[in-house]
Amino acid sequence: MDKLFQKYLSRHSVSFPFEKDDSKKDIRVVIPVYLEEESIDLLLDSIHVAAKKCQMQIELIMVVNYSSDCSSDVKLRQQKLFDYLIGQSQEYTHFSISVIQAYDLIAKHAGVGWARKIGMDYAVSKYADEDNPGGIILSLDADCVVSSNYFTEVWKKFEEEILNGCTICFEHQSEGLNDSQKEAIFQYELHLRYYLQALRWTGHPHAFHTVGSSFAITAEAYVRAGGIPRKQAGEDFYFLQKVISLGSFSELNTTCVYPSSRISDRVPFGTGPTIAKLINDSDDYKTYNLQAFIDLKDLFIMRDKFYKIEQEAYLDLLSELSGRIRSYLLNSDFYADLTNVNNNCSSLNTFNKRFFEVFDAFRVVKYLNYVHEHFLEKTAVFDVSLDLLELLERDADDLMDTNDVLDYFRKWEKQ
Repeated sequence: MDKLFQKYLSRHSVSFPFEKDDSKKDIRVVIPVYLEEESIDLLLDSIHVAAKKCQMQIELIMVVNYSSDCSSDVKLRQQKLFDYLIGQSQEYTHFSISVIQAYDLIAKHAGVGWARKIGMDYAVSKYADEDNPGGIILSLDADCVVSSNYFTEVWKKFEEEILNGCTICFEHQSEGLNDSQKEAIFQYELHLRYYLQALRWTGHPHAFHTVGSSFAITAEAYVRAGGIPRKQAGEDFYFLQKVISLGSFSELNTTCVYPSSRISDRVPFGTGPTIAKLINDSDDYKTYNLQAFIDLKDLFIMRDKFYKIEQEAYLDLLSELSGRIRSYLLNSDFYADLTNVNNNCSSLNTFNKRFFEVFDAFRVVKYLNYVHEHFLEKTAVFDVSLDLLELLERDADDLMDTNDVLDYFRKWEKQ
């Protein structure tokens, strides 16, 4: 086993009981499972269709989990799900199922993040045993379905490109929803796509979706990124930013994952709570003002000038920026971080790459929250998405409602 894997697995071994398949695999799919009686068969059926169309060996790693403080009813339902999945593991011939019992997790940390981590750590341990650092790990949720070409396109992507990982195209399910529910999920997904395109327009090199149910990575990239954190929510964002910063990261738009649009309070933030709030408040989804991205682009354009800059010249340079972003940079002590980068860069080319290690995706979010707290008002996502299209001189005259704009952004990304 590679020393990198040995070091990681010595600290992150999977100690939960599980039913497993010991044969070698090309692709392993990690799926947290929590009270998914109604959706699990839809997921398995869609995976079965996709698996029939490929030649690779596939293993589903299903992590049935609950916290130490959950009710006896939850425990009973989860045990029934575990037993059901064990039975289902005999029903499918085109993929295998390994089921992990992640029971009585410490309540403070229990949630989808820890369940995903348990499954991914297990996948890494299997690839390590097989001496396959390039083994593919897919991340899904139990309430998703996938396109019929899901596995073939993922395999093709990693065969044709040298990658640490990629995001996978996603579109939230909307069948069976009423008008208010559809409008809520369309607005939320439009916010995700608006944010991505606005950040890409600024020139930030790490602008990718970070949706937990639609990404793929190699086992080696997982270990190099330090593994996924056991956060109750947002684990996908934190982890993927580390993988993205490794480089060789891309996006796959020739297949699709369809996440659920259900109302949920299982996590403190994310799709479920957002949809619930939008429906309950009967209000438009408010997202970041386009002006914040315009200011950010101005900063990124002048980043060459920050190379080996002294503090007095730095302060003079900030006067060329808007008061909004200048205020953030001064109050976040950006110069100290910039100095640290400058002290470890011997060329402008290296500095330009390292600059975005300082102004990474985490800092972008902090900046956006700061300027919206002090200077800007958030804007209805429908309106600001049209503003972005107008700024980029893209024809949006025929876009009349949220669904139209969302469809435009979906097609835009696939291009």
